Amino acid sequence: MKTLSEFLLSTSNLTKQFGRHRAVDGVDIHIKKGAIYGFIGRNGAGKTTCLRMISGLASPTDGEIEMFGYTGKDLKNIRSRVGCLIEAPGLYGSMTAYENMQIKCKLFGIKKPGYIEEILHTVGLADTGKKKTKHFSLGMKQRLGIGLALINEPDLLVLDEPINGLDPQGIAEIRDTLHRLRDERNMTILISSHILEELSKIATDYGIIHNGCLIQELTRKELMKRCSERIELTLSCPEQAVPVLDRMGFVNYQIVDKEHIHVFERLNESAGLNTELVTSGISVREISLRNEELETYFLNLTGGATHV
Repeated sequence: MKTLSEFLLSTSNLTKQFGRHRAVDGVDIHIKKGAIYGFIGRNGAGKTTCLRMISGLASPTDGEIEMFGYTGKDLKNIRSRVGCLIEAPGLYGSMTAYENMQIKCKLFGIKKPGYIEEILHTVGLADTGKKKTKHFSLGMKQRLGIGLALINEPDLLVLDEPINGLDPQGIAEIRDTLHRLRDERNMTILISSHILEELSKIATDYGIIHNGCLIQELTRKELMKRCSERIELTLSCPEQAVPVLDRMGFVNYQIVDKEHIHVFERLNESAGLNTELVTSGISVREISLRNEELETYFLNLTGGATHV
């Protein structure tokens, strides 16, 4: 069945049960065309199982997947528009990058001159020549895996932990490759990782999964705002401080709960702000400057570092 949707990919109540264990529990993902969607979760959170269902490598126990406007049994009509690298790429170590690509091209019936060379150039492997893939670095193998996933020119690229185990240079190479794919091919990319700090350098949107449940979806702008440097006010009644903030000309602030206000501007004026609040009869329990690291935000959201 084909439907109309603002999202290139969305899931509704996506669930996967293995015996008594619910690996994925009612996940609702929303990914727009052209996004790089960072799927964040600790090891064992359910990321790979979600990606396997989205890629057609596993069947959901319950729920629905919609891609390119298609759902249910009709998803088989658009599977060729999805390229995936789930877990380690399957490479023939005694063959070159070109020869590995050639095998998959034959499976798809692709004989276009220069086709393989173009993809190898895109993933930064154009100069590997006759070097066997068994002698490739881990980063080179991951980039070749992405190259294999690009055969048949997919519109959606699904990558499971492609930066896991890479050194800083390898991570930078993968990052550059993904930026090129989005910018030059307008490709939509779904990439999972447990390393929020690295994904923050490439992703436009985020979904955070924990114990099989999607606990938050947010844009890059929203994530950066939540983690940015700020004045943090702890008050008995935050609403009482709003007239004071407005009178002082503050506009970039947010009441985050029933005890806290975050102010994201004029950070050097915290002492003056405190004085004005006290003068107005508002009790300030605490005022401080905070700058939360992305990894700290992720750990706090998913239960702290002791659970890693």
